[in-house]
Amino acid sequence: AAWMFQKAMSVRMGQKVDPKFVNRLLATNFDVMDNMGEKTMMPFMQDVVRIDGLAGSLARSFVADPTFMPQIVLHVGIPTLVEWLGHVSMITLYTALHNLSPVLEPFVDNMENKKEKYLWKRRMEAWKFGSGNDYKFD
Repeated sequence: AAWMFQKAMSVRMGQKVDPKFVNRLLATNFDVMDNMGEKTMMPFMQDVVRIDGLAGSLARSFVADPTFMPQIVLHVGIPTLVEWLGHVSMITLYTALHNLSPVLEPFVDNMENKKEKYLWKRRMEAWKFGSGNDYKFD
């Protein structure tokens, strides 16, 4: 998500862009995230991407400024958008798998094979960090 945000704020050599494009993008997104509260804003400001904040801010940005979304897609291009959707799908998958971790943990803790136990522990950590669920809220 942060990667796509950076791409949307980049201008390629020779690309014609409305001079207010980046300001509009920033203003819309930060206004939406601010209205969503600290559970959205604080992880984003610390470079932690979470699917709940991402999906919520995208949906609300579209509602707040529906004519801007097609401009963003045209600006970044379809191949970049498709690549980004792959990243979003993985964050979604890791979030779902992380949510299964409490169910799996007792089984993993009781594994006798130390190598398998170690691999499962690292897998569950990957889900936690890959989903942004490592962020600690106050």
